[in-house]
Formats: sequence, structure tokens, C-alpha cells
Amino acid sequence: MQFLLITDLDNTLVGDDRATFTLNQKLTAIRHSCFLIYATGRSHVSALHLVHTKQLLEPDYWITGVGTEIYERGKLDRFWASQLSTAWNRDAIAAIAQTYSDLIPQPQSEQNPWKISFRLAQTEKSYVLDNLRAQLSKAGMNYQIIFSSGRDVDILPSNADKGLAARYVRESLHIAAPSALACGDSGNDISLFQQSTLGTIVSNAQPELLDWYSQHRHPNLYLARSPYAWGMLEGLQYFNLIPS
Repeated sequence: MQFLLITDLDNTLVGDDRATFTLNQKLTAIRHSCFLIYATGRSHVSALHLVHTKQLLEPDYWITGVGTEIYERGKLDRFWASQLSTAWNRDAIAAIAQTYSDLIPQPQSEQNPWKISFRLAQTEKSYVLDNLRAQLSKAGMNYQIIFSSGRDVDILPSNADKGLAARYVRESLHIAAPSALACGDSGNDISLFQQSTLGTIVSNAQPELLDWYSQHRHPNLYLARSPYAWGMLEGLQYFNLIPS
């Protein structure tokens, strides 16, 4: 049976080198029946560096920039990019966001045409983000704000996130949702678990994801007892996608 594995990188697949190595061995043995997608908040260049440094398997697809970019064999999916560009006014959104002193721009390497990224200073999170949402909505902007890891703030087009990008790839491969497993640890992975696929949340997940899970428990969602890639392995076995 062919299945699709969609996984976040930092603190999910990567975080415990022994766990990553063990999972890589398991996946290598069944690579002929498993499509592999890395879905990360990192830029494509940064993700490539991580894969090389940690000796990860080469995926079939890359979803980078929190779902704003899709790559296959190093080529950007231009159709996906064109969809995101519709009604997306990056300059106007950035100008509004930059008036908030509590939002510190991330390095230029982590920005892209469909992603404006900040780190939130130590302040009342909901106050800053709620005000920003209200101001962007009042201005009629097409946007969504994704908050993760207790500090990362990504402003994206409303039709761009990891989950929507993963669904786009999954449907192009003609793989049904019950034959796809998503794995993650933070707030920017929530969208992966909203696409009717199977889902595994590793035990070291961030509070924002655990809070979401507590309100959206479902038979297709599994909260692993183990962290990092051990938790992924646990989820793969729980859903009978690989032998125990």
C-alpha cells in the first residue's frame, strides 16, 4: 500500500539524532511505497542545509516557508505561487505590521514574496496579534497570521499554510486522505491536522499545539507518548503504516 508521510523538520523529525537515524532506516526499507514531504517553516535554502547537516532522506516534495513555497526536484511550483499571489498585497501588509515595535523582523533569508516573518518580543501576545489582525482586517487585507513556538509570527496569504500546501500535493498524487500521515510539534503544524488526514503530534509539542489538540480530539489524531522522531515512529505504527 502506498502512503504519504508529511513531516515538520525542527523538533519533529529532527531533535534526537538517534531517533532520526532509526526512523530513516525504517523509511528506507519501505521507500518504494512511501511518498515523503518535508513541511517546514524554514526557507528552502535553510531546509536544504538542515537535510545535509543531519543526513536526512531526500524527500519527494518540499513545503517551505510555512506552506508558501512548494518544490519538487529543486523547482518551485509556479502554479501554487500564482494562486497565492491573487489579492496578496505584501507591501501594504508589511507597512502595517512594521508599525508594531513588539514585532521584530526575522532575517531577510526567512522572508519570501508570500511570507512576512517576525519574532514577538516578550510582551502580551494576544494584545499585539489581536490588534494587528483588527488593523489588517479593517484595511481589507487578504492575510492570515500563524503564531508558533511561543514567538514566531508569520503573515501569509489566507490561502497559504502547510496544510493547504500538503493537500495540494496529496491531491496531485491522487492519494486519499486516510492514506496520508502528518506529523508536527508546533502552531504552524495545526493546519496539517485540519485536512482530514491521519495525524501524529509528538510528545514534545509546543503549548499552542497541545491546547489545540485538547479542543479537537479525533480518532485520526494521535498524541504520541514519545518525543521527536520516536513519536513519529510511534504514530506510523499506531496507524499500521509500518510494522511494529
